[in-house]
Amino acid sequence: MKKSWKISLGVILALIIIGGATAYHKRHNVRRLLLVHQHYHRKNILSENQIKLNLRPALSTKHTTATNRLSAAYKSQLNDLKPGSANAKVIVNPYKTSPLSGLILVKTQAATKVKVTVHGDTPATTITKHLKGYHTTHSVGVLGLYVNRTNRVTLQFTKENGDKSYTMTTHGTPKDIGKNTLKTSKPQKMALGKGNQRLTFAVSSQGTTYGLDANGQVRWYSTAPISHVFKRLSNNHLLILTKISASEHKYNALRETDFYGRVYRQYNFSGLFPTRKDHSKLATNTVIHHDAIELPNHNLLLTVDDGSSKYVEDTMVEINYKTAKIVKVIDLKRMLPKSAYTQFDGTHRPDGKIDWFHQNSMVYDRKRDELIVSGRNQDMIFAINYKTTKLKWILAAPDKLPKSYHHYLLQPRSKHYRYNGGQHAVSLIHKDTHQGNTLALEFYNNNVPVTRGKTTQSKQWSAGEIVSINQRHRTVHQTWSFGKSLGKRNFTNIVGSSYAVGKGNTLIGFGYASKGKRSEFVEVDRKTNQIVYDVDRTGFNHGDWSYRAQRMSLYPGTGSVGLKKITPTD
Repeated sequence: MKKSWKISLGVILALIIIGGATAYHKRHNVRRLLLVHQHYHRKNILSENQIKLNLRPALSTKHTTATNRLSAAYKSQLNDLKPGSANAKVIVNPYKTSPLSGLILVKTQAATKVKVTVHGDTPATTITKHLKGYHTTHSVGVLGLYVNRTNRVTLQFTKENGDKSYTMTTHGTPKDIGKNTLKTSKPQKMALGKGNQRLTFAVSSQGTTYGLDANGQVRWYSTAPISHVFKRLSNNHLLILTKISASEHKYNALRETDFYGRVYRQYNFSGLFPTRKDHSKLATNTVIHHDAIELPNHNLLLTVDDGSSKYVEDTMVEINYKTAKIVKVIDLKRMLPKSAYTQFDGTHRPDGKIDWFHQNSMVYDRKRDELIVSGRNQDMIFAINYKTTKLKWILAAPDKLPKSYHHYLLQPRSKHYRYNGGQHAVSLIHKDTHQGNTLALEFYNNNVPVTRGKTTQSKQWSAGEIVSINQRHRTVHQTWSFGKSLGKRNFTNIVGSSYAVGKGNTLIGFGYASKGKRSEFVEVDRKTNQIVYDVDRTGFNHGDWSYRAQRMSLYPGTGSVGLKKITPTD
């Protein structure tokens, strides 16, 4: 009887396993069928449900679990320490993907406040951070170590006698960073922030993202491959676009992390899309391609390929921050002229798909609930009401734009206004304080007209620019531009950025200078047009030019490394 019972149980388990496997394969085959035979809203425009099926975002806990284990181990080590700065435990690269970061675990007899100093080669490259609060157990985060040297780090305790110095030894930088040559540095005029905590980050197109100090020295980099997206969230974490696994070719993982390499969330995307030549065949594609921003409700708005067999880089999706569910789809083919995508011949891709818009950036105007969008291949910046997705205005030359759209065009206030061409990195100046109907918009003008606005000056230089837009009267005029004086040497056919960074300065990233052989990072005083910081990057792999240059603080938060368990839904 007992033997018979065991046999019956074994048969049941086998049937469950076989049934589960069969169901999985059926679901897999059904999904492949739905991808191949796509459902269209109208000709060449996918339905929203089809787009959601194509992208299929999902939360992944693999890396958060690894983070939790390391945090738990460090917390246990901290608890086991005896009080006294001499008993501290020093850890380099605590979360395995940030080699120039560290962690110092230490206990004090009395509740003590801590100041951490990473000693630099000069006063302007010495990084300091005052940690908040008085504690007896301290998990002190250390950021801004130099590569390939023994770094000196000092902790100053307010209720103990004297300071305590520690050493942290690091190794060399990855070769694919290339060579960074400092041409100009005037630290007293740079926007370096309190304690010199702000670095210049070279955001990779596809490779290694790193941060430079005022001397042009590497003080942070990530071993996680990063492509295009490197943003600070409202909780002071970082949002990066990386790979699901090291063996993947495409960047289809959106990760919430920090400068230490801890992982808080990761969203994985399926990029299995029909090919252009044979719709019955599927190939892995990039889903998120150029930008991602956080909305006021903390949801994420992403520029995506929607899975079409014909068109790319013309769709946005909003995903729920906690669940990864797609809650909004914005297909630009539904709001811009049909002729823009059906008659486009400005660029050509190896896979045959049509990149008619090439959305490369966006910024949300919280005051007006408006989204401002940049599309390289239409030489166009436009604004929509985010709730209704209705067009508000268009900044572009009128060439090839149907007359039915001309009433959206911003009218230049000057006779010889030079329109943007192939622009990148649109952003708002003082976006929380701009008044009334006027806003100041900054962007990087590649000056390479793809569809409209060609002039005799086209392709002679690229520039960071600021324009003033009156939305009520639909007028525009340029208030600042820098780049013409640098000439054709800094003309960039693709990529680039221009961001206000404080002190009235702007940091410009000429990412594809000298036909992609150089990237140059230039900080300029907008009042005087004086260059206060200038670094040339050379010797990097083809395709790994710096997509953007960003000035960001290493210590936007407390500076202490919280060692509590972190779950994907925190």
